Amino acid sequence: MKKFAFTLFALLTVLTMTSCISSTKPFVDDFYKDPSISIEEKLEASGSSKLMLSEPEAYFDADIFRERYLELIEGAEDYILISTFLGSDCDGLNELYQTIARKAREGLRVYMIMDGTSSYDMTDTRYVMTPIYFLKDSGVHLIEYNPLSFLRAVNPKALIDRDHRKLVVVDGEYTCIGGMNMNYISLGAEGAALQRDSMYIFKSADFSKALTDQFVNIWNEISVEKLERSSFATIEDADTSRNTLTGYLFNQGPGSDQSMSAMFSALINSAREEIYMLPYLPLLDRNMMASFQSAIDRGVHIKMVIPLDMRGYTRKGTAFFFDKLVEMGVEIWYEKTGPTVPMLHQKLMVVDGRYTMVGSPNFNMRSMRLSYEIALVIDSEEFAAKALEQGKEREANMTYMDMDYAIESKKREGSFFCFLATYFGG
Repeated sequence: MKKFAFTLFALLTVLTMTSCISSTKPFVDDFYKDPSISIEEKLEASGSSKLMLSEPEAYFDADIFRERYLELIEGAEDYILISTFLGSDCDGLNELYQTIARKAREGLRVYMIMDGTSSYDMTDTRYVMTPIYFLKDSGVHLIEYNPLSFLRAVNPKALIDRDHRKLVVVDGEYTCIGGMNMNYISLGAEGAALQRDSMYIFKSADFSKALTDQFVNIWNEISVEKLERSSFATIEDADTSRNTLTGYLFNQGPGSDQSMSAMFSALINSAREEIYMLPYLPLLDRNMMASFQSAIDRGVHIKMVIPLDMRGYTRKGTAFFFDKLVEMGVEIWYEKTGPTVPMLHQKLMVVDGRYTMVGSPNFNMRSMRLSYEIALVIDSEEFAAKALEQGKEREANMTYMDMDYAIESKKREGSFFCFLATYFGG
């Protein structure tokens, strides 16, 4: 077993080295560690798009967001741009997909990118999902990023190179980003089967322009059907005085030089007092661990609220790693309760009560190096306060994890093999 695990680790390491979308070197780069350089300078130097934003609509209930999403689709008049990691139909999503199909038949331009793993979803979605290729018959321009197939399987890069982003642009006026996929467990289930997550809707010309620019660039990178950016108009803000928030957009996609590692490095290495996180699958590599340790050594308090993952292999994989975080001095609150509690899939980071990161990336090596992600850093004490308040509401049913508990958890269900599979596969 040990020989097999070592062989698997060596193989996955080679795949990682030959398939890197970015790297985690920014976490230990002197530029990001330099205290004389402001966090704003670091974020801008990392290739972000600086935006002026109004207060977004924030959704933490998938049922409510789905209804609002349906309203946006129904009200669209020109075009809709969608990117999702997992996309599939089910009873709970049928109305949404049928509305998208109807709008496309009526002449609306709909372009949709979904990751090639959508038909191989390993969550509870697999029991109820219907592939959404039928949208093409209605005129939806639907493409898969890096679709899985027998022929592609001979290319190791195809196994781990994934597009994990979730975003929507409607008529160049509304933009949505967050962690919700367009599948059963994210938007179509009921009760405890429906994940706890977040989506944010912005009405901002700056944001719409940036996302549309990047969507067109990414589409043209991966599709034989080329788009003209000039054909997608953006609606200017009627009242720019409402744009009181400063945002830094990181859209790490094909052809982009933006980096999740650089964004997280700027935040962590600039933190002075506190880092509050709702991570998902927090499995850090050596560089990420070093940046955490450096922050803790200079007096920064790091708190993680970590959910219980219903998938057995990921739960065993993270259980194998908890003691490393506790040993460093990270304060961990962990969900012990069973499958009656909806899985917490939200991604959030708040630094020093001022800088808030929302979007799609998990805080692990995979999101830094092996998948495309989208994230927004908002500079606002008021927004950060609301994010912290909402994050603390997620702490119900959580238990403090000390070293004894971390070691007990590791012995009880930790698995090195599952750790490797989760570390690389997510």
